[in-house]
Amino acid sequence: MKGSTLHTANVGAADVTALLDAPFLQDLAFLSPDHAAELKAEYRDTLNERGLCTGAVTCYLVKTPKGLALIDSGIGPRKRKGFPTGRLDAALEEAGVRPGDIDLVIHTHLHVDHVGWNTYPNANGHAEIFFPNARFAVQRDEWDYWMAPERLDDPGNVVLRECMLPVREAGRLLLIGPETRFFDTIGFIATPGHTPGHVAVVIGDGPERALIIGDLCHHPFQVTHSDWASPMDVDTELASRTRDKLYDLAADDQLLVMGGHWQHPGWGEVVRVGERREYRPGLRH
Repeated sequence: MKGSTLHTANVGAADVTALLDAPFLQDLAFLSPDHAAELKAEYRDTLNERGLCTGAVTCYLVKTPKGLALIDSGIGPRKRKGFPTGRLDAALEEAGVRPGDIDLVIHTHLHVDHVGWNTYPNANGHAEIFFPNARFAVQRDEWDYWMAPERLDDPGNVVLRECMLPVREAGRLLLIGPETRFFDTIGFIATPGHTPGHVAVVIGDGPERALIIGDLCHHPFQVTHSDWASPMDVDTELASRTRDKLYDLAADDQLLVMGGHWQHPGWGEVVRVGERREYRPGLRH
């Protein structure tokens, strides 16, 4: 696997480029309140003078011989409470990619910071699809969970009405299962817990493979401490078990792991040090 100045990793027949939608600062105590003191002690060297660590909203562009896919679409151009405004449009331009070049948008799940660039408000204020030639792939379990009336109609879930319903209305929605494959290169592993239909995206099918993990965890501490629960998970116990299994797989198979909320570009490997798993950022050379 090799890197470039654009933060591109070669994974078998695919090139994966990390696109920064937005950086942010976060408090480790928010990510796992029950272990706040332990986290700040163990990761003190990564914190700034305010005791915050750097995170990101990173989307991953996957170029294959058979098509161009975008994994998650970030925060978007609208102002969202608690988030900076996304800049994925600028990141795509830096990568030499136009929105119309994207063939497929894949969502690991349907949270606000993963679907935001699906649409933008046009001159009339109506939601218009930002990727005019793309299909949008969502796990059926994830779709069914969020489309339940009590969630879809929740005022806090306006992003679903702005960024997902227009996709369905335009006939662009693909409801899929974990067994689905795209472009002979992109597959899925069911990773429920953060949300019911959450998936990790598998890139490659040979000895070189990568995992794009979505919100399986929001900080690499959960590679080591997979049982340290986060209040952002719908099912904290299931999320912990899912992390444990996936990071064991990553370590056993020496997979490149890509975390969309880890410090940009968000990739590295999971290694075993004795009985402990650790995250090592960067690409193997």
